[in-house]
Amino acid sequence: MAEEQLAALTSEAGIALGAGLAMGVSALAAAWSQGTLGSAAMGVVAERPEFEKNILIYIVLPEVLAVFGFLVAVLLWLQLGH
Repeated sequence: MAEEQLAALTSEAGIALGAGLAMGVSALAAAWSQGTLGSAAMGVVAERPEFEKNILIYIVLPEVLAVFGFLVAVLLWLQLGH
């Protein structure tokens, strides 16, 4: 009985840790890529203002990383209820 409880706690802890890592690492990656792209985009817009709308798309795209990480974290979090 005690071994089953320990295995369940370990499994739940692993799921919670995985959810936290999924959200944290994806948000960190999105922030780093947006910072890198943002500084490069400012240089391009300063020289070629007509590319401003095109560059906006490239700046927004890394946010998808954080959204996917959030989705994975929520899916893992929902597994804790079972």
